[in-house]
Amino acid sequence: MKIKRKRMTGDERRQEIVQAAMHVFSRNGFSGSTTRKIAERAGISEATIYNHFRSKKDLYAAIIDEKLQEGEPLYYPLVAMKDKDEPRVFGAIVSNYLRRHSEDTTFLRLLLFSALEGNELAAMFIAGPVRKFFEFLAEYIRKRTAEGAFREVNPEVAARSLLGMIHYFVLLREILEDEPLKSVNPTEAVEAIVNIFCDGIMAKPIDREYVNEKD
Repeated sequence: MKIKRKRMTGDERRQEIVQAAMHVFSRNGFSGSTTRKIAERAGISEATIYNHFRSKKDLYAAIIDEKLQEGEPLYYPLVAMKDKDEPRVFGAIVSNYLRRHSEDTTFLRLLLFSALEGNELAAMFIAGPVRKFFEFLAEYIRKRTAEGAFREVNPEVAARSLLGMIHYFVLLREILEDEPLKSVNPTEAVEAIVNIFCDGIMAKPIDREYVNEKD
């Protein structure tokens, strides 16, 4: 007896196409991906894709929306900031970034392809949630510097330096598969990055405490 597959709703089909496109784009880049490959990945016809999206560019934009709907891509440790607990502030940011991008490297791969190809997806993402986060973190650093807690530093550079360290760690470990880093415990990685950053920015030495979970 032939079992009928449940008919998908329009939203379910659209979601299926977005997930398939993310997989294909992250492995072939924008230029190397075709709607035929995406259709094959989703198990549908190319015509079905065009029923939901006008172009590959529209699919790229849908991927951004998909990621934003999952929640903030970067963590805002508001409680720790209110308490002015620097190790918890930076530890929460770093551990959340590490956890999120280690669990699923698809979007990170897609962004790298996009940047290398000069496609606007990476620019769209940077101009949106990433820039918003940098402005938020830079303002906190600016405020704490004025209060004497931090050394005189460029807050924009400092904010990007923190994310730069953890981003490069994830890139080496998860994308380039740097063997020495594969055996590093995530807690150990967070501690090292937070300590290095705090040693560079704090006006005075601090206790070696940090957080490896959301506060």
